[in-house]
Amino acid sequence: MPLLTLLKHAHVYAPDDLGIRDILIAGRQIVAIERDLHLAGNVPMDVIELDGRPTFPGLIDQHVHMAGGGGEGGFHYRTPEISLSHVTAAGVTTAVGVLGTDGVTRSTRELLAKAFALDFEGITTYIYSGAYQVPTRTLTGMPRSDLVLIEKVIGVGEIAIADSRSSHPDENEIAELVSEAYVGGLLAGKAGVVHFHMGDEDDHLDLLIRVAQRTGLPRTTFVPTHLNRNPGLLEASIEWGKRYGMCDITSGIRPDAHDHVSVKPSKAIVKLLDGGVEPHVITMSSDSNGSSPIFDERGKLVAMGIGSIATLWEETVDLIREEHLPISLAVSFATANVARLLKLRHKGRLKAGCDADLIVCDHQFRIERVYAKGRLMVEGGKPVVFGTFEDAGRVPGSPGSKSESGHAGERVERAALGPSSEDEDDFPDRDERQERSRRRHFCC
Repeated sequence: MPLLTLLKHAHVYAPDDLGIRDILIAGRQIVAIERDLHLAGNVPMDVIELDGRPTFPGLIDQHVHMAGGGGEGGFHYRTPEISLSHVTAAGVTTAVGVLGTDGVTRSTRELLAKAFALDFEGITTYIYSGAYQVPTRTLTGMPRSDLVLIEKVIGVGEIAIADSRSSHPDENEIAELVSEAYVGGLLAGKAGVVHFHMGDEDDHLDLLIRVAQRTGLPRTTFVPTHLNRNPGLLEASIEWGKRYGMCDITSGIRPDAHDHVSVKPSKAIVKLLDGGVEPHVITMSSDSNGSSPIFDERGKLVAMGIGSIATLWEETVDLIREEHLPISLAVSFATANVARLLKLRHKGRLKAGCDADLIVCDHQFRIERVYAKGRLMVEGGKPVVFGTFEDAGRVPGSPGSKSESGHAGERVERAALGPSSEDEDDFPDRDERQERSRRRHFCC
């Protein structure tokens, strides 16, 4: 595969509208964006003619239950891990992993391992340390030391407040937690945010307002999410956004057959803007792979869904097509604004020196191509790179495989991955391998 890729005649939204430009990608970085690029000499290169197709930064989703979530309603409601191709097909090239309600059977270690796996497979990943409860679940015993010592940890969360599933922390507990995150961020040169899950209780953002007033910490430290959960919370968010801090709208929370209360994400963003909230403090995330329980007035679970990462681009497109926001503004809520908040200096923009994370769309804003760290992940609207075990039909013993398990008399081979042809052969020779196999057996 050539190390250079030249995208010709892209309509670049960086997210600012740059008009028609050529984009040169070398390895994982954008090295040039100019009007008419030509490279001298016989340089191996992929040249892709885009004919004016809209081209955007890859989306940054700061709220993904990448290792699964849920559990409300019983063990069978634990949601699955997310797959690489689900992320990239949705135009997301950077994801921040979170835990949620279940900090018992789900762990921050498990979340970190999943983040490493997705990063190896092709996207950029980070995590928040913690879960709903306070004191929260950490890796090292302290949120501050998680931020300082673990590279992928860029904040704390999601911490639940104003929700029946929270631990109902008081003002002192939240002040201490936010201070821990802030100082950890200072020491590590990271964002050090606290990502707050906002529930349905009537006090809305009151607890955060009291803590913000008391501590005087930077307003970017507080990141409440799910603010479109109900009209009352969204209304309270307008004053919060104007005076104190960030406002994160959840693309996966929107009205449906069971949810008659939430505000459609694209309309929620317009309401914040109309209320006087500055655009740069508004972000949008998906809550992907988290459970979406619906409770009646008695607290009984009546329906359960699962968040979709695809909603992040869908709601971005609705901001353009239905709400008639300028394209560059609509795209910024899931790109440049998030990168600025989380101090991801090489993400969220298309410019020389940034990571080559791009979305190429047709003129109806349907995703055609996605590049993550310079690698083509989606082509023709379909994933072309998959996670390690996504093609389950090739794994012997899995449902749908040719050697499906559960049939008497059939031999089922053990699933295994072979060594890369690019790696040195570190497998033992035949005699040593046979000797090892006589000494011990390995099983899962």
